[in-house]
Amino acid sequence: MAVFAGVLRSARTAAGLTQVALAERSGIARPNIAAYEHGRREPLFDTAMTLLDAAEAHVAIEPTIDWTWTDDSRPYAVPSRLWRLSAAECLRRFDPGLHLWWSGPRREFDLALRSDRLRAYELVLREGTPSDIEAIVDGILLCEAWPDLKLPRPLRTAWNALIAEQREPTDLVAAS
Repeated sequence: MAVFAGVLRSARTAAGLTQVALAERSGIARPNIAAYEHGRREPLFDTAMTLLDAAEAHVAIEPTIDWTWTDDSRPYAVPSRLWRLSAAECLRRFDPGLHLWWSGPRREFDLALRSDRLRAYELVLREGTPSDIEAIVDGILLCEAWPDLKLPRPLRTAWNALIAEQREPTDLVAAS
């Protein structure tokens, strides 16, 4: 499914709207909405914004995350910035798969449990690809967990600046 298809469907259902109701609010024909939601068509930007506005969805555009790798004997992926996940994404059950959990009995982590989340974060930060890391690590939860994570020194060093940047009080908070 195309990315916009899931976003549109989620926004519409969160607003409690049917496709017909969204069509009436947006002025966009219901068959087009159905095609967008099923990923058969991608709307133009203006059309997408009209649909999301009619569904009372907030749109945030964030810069892409650029990844680099440490130069250590064991390289670790390091992002250019931290990101946020939805509550459903960051508190879901996580199966690391064989590429991350290759020995021992099969394991699933409940990311809603802090102890499981710490273990899963340790695993993906050490062994994961950028897409693995982006899929389960939430920036705020990572900052909260940072002091308690058991990580190799080069990995911790590589990520420390990102964590410190997020933990710094902003000028707005300092002024109040």
